[in-house]
Amino acid sequence: MRFTSALAGLLIFAGTFAGTGVAQAATTQSATQSAGCAAVLPRPDGHGITCVDVRRRPQSDGSELRDVTMTSTAIFQASGGTPVIDPLSRPITVRVYLPKDYDPSRATPYRALYLLNGGGDNYDSWTTKADLVSLVRTAGSFDGIVVMPTGGMTGWYADWAGRTDGYFAPKWETYHIDQLIPWIDANFNTVADRSGRGLAGLSMGGYGTLRYAAAHPDVFSVIGAFSPGIDLRARPAQRTISDSMWQSGAAIELTDLGEFRVNKYDNGSPLPVLDQEVQRRYRLDTLFGPHTTTVFHGRTVDDWPAANPADLVTQGRYAPYDGRLALYAGGCASLPRVPDGTEPAPAACGYDTRASDDAAGVSEPILGAYASEFDATLTGLGVGHRYCYSRGGHDWNAWSAYLVDFLRYAYGTAPARCPAL
Repeated sequence: MRFTSALAGLLIFAGTFAGTGVAQAATTQSATQSAGCAAVLPRPDGHGITCVDVRRRPQSDGSELRDVTMTSTAIFQASGGTPVIDPLSRPITVRVYLPKDYDPSRATPYRALYLLNGGGDNYDSWTTKADLVSLVRTAGSFDGIVVMPTGGMTGWYADWAGRTDGYFAPKWETYHIDQLIPWIDANFNTVADRSGRGLAGLSMGGYGTLRYAAAHPDVFSVIGAFSPGIDLRARPAQRTISDSMWQSGAAIELTDLGEFRVNKYDNGSPLPVLDQEVQRRYRLDTLFGPHTTTVFHGRTVDDWPAANPADLVTQGRYAPYDGRLALYAGGCASLPRVPDGTEPAPAACGYDTRASDDAAGVSEPILGAYASEFDATLTGLGVGHRYCYSRGGHDWNAWSAYLVDFLRYAYGTAPARCPAL
């Protein structure tokens, strides 16, 4: 089963089903060179990962994209019954950008930046929908490795608490944090501690960045969130996440779907299609675990505090990134001037989280409004950070500009002004 046109555009919070526009031409690639795992990797198997294949893609500037196909014991696991897919060890791919003249034996190891994909995307999106190689070159301040892992079309960077309709569940956090990162350190010449690791992502990946950063301050030292999902209490966010579970669930590719989806059933019969509140709560509990309730914008709503960046920030969970956190969002209605990265969004942006409560789904202005609140909370707690609001959309033009700015901020000198979008 494949996506139909009726599904297009429903997952803006998830990410790039709605993402349009490409700031650069796609990465120019020469002929792929296939290589055996053991021929190019010193320790291809370990940490729950088994290497299947390596494909090398030399770039015209002397850099290289290296695609490693692997299996992981965390993707997938049986949950709640007998899985309907066999085998559970699905192959997934990680794309690694290696800088020009990468030297595996260099005395000074390389820093690594992990880039998390948005909803509906995969490991290759930064090189097919944008031109990562040119963006890194434009930034001019980063000479390290970029790791672009598979994150699932709508996996939400969680170790799922529940299951799919097919009785299996992904453990994305376990795979990324406990397996992939030590595997990368074992096979590439990296700084193997938090001082050398950065983390960034767009949309769903921006949410994943904030979630992972709060949970693992011992793993990362600098983070960048581009158009991130921030508040799980917001009704548009809950609706969009629920829709994503119905549309693709644990799918890695468009050809998955079906048993990869998530729906609640009562005694073997589907719930009435109109009972969407029950479905919504079930689907989010499947992702994030049992919900709590809280009063938000004058309403009693569901919340998942351990997975909600808007809760985590109030607990001081981003203090370890003081001066090393960058936040970007668009949807500003009117931009009096290009911000300098230190000021709150002005009233002219029209950001209003309360006005969005009844929206059918998330849009960039809604994400911008919640980013503005997140910025205010960080500022109130004294956590130094860079905050760039803009007129930008939920698209690759904006995300490409954000990445260049983030690289300069994180690895060079912060620009005097944010991207002019």
